[in-house]
Amino acid sequence: MNFTKKIIAVIKEAEKKKTVVTLEETALIMNAFKNITHNKAIIEKTVFLLFLVEKNLKNSPKLTQRETQIFNLIGLGFNSQEMSSLLEISKETVSTHRKNIIKKLHLKGSGKLQKAAFQHAHKNLQG
Repeated sequence: MNFTKKIIAVIKEAEKKKTVVTLEETALIMNAFKNITHNKAIIEKTVFLLFLVEKNLKNSPKLTQRETQIFNLIGLGFNSQEMSSLLEISKETVSTHRKNIIKKLHLKGSGKLQKAAFQHAHKNLQG
């Protein structure tokens, strides 16, 4: 059995046992993957996103949970294709969420969305 299959088997076994890991445990697991992946940046962004989403879900009553995820990913520099892959949704769905966020936050276009998301993400990094 190769390494990837072993990891997947462990995760499936945990699912069967209804094991729930904490946010901190999830971050530790993701950080461990960072050391063996070719794409360290996506792991770092994902770990940051875990903390950011947890912190900001309560602070974004206007946005749905998925819109908040998209907004945070935009702030971290993810493009639509990366978000689509990470969240396992179509690029069209990502685009729809972007449009809804723009409307709900009363922004004027995708440039303003990116700027607002970036500022939001970096404000939360500091606070």
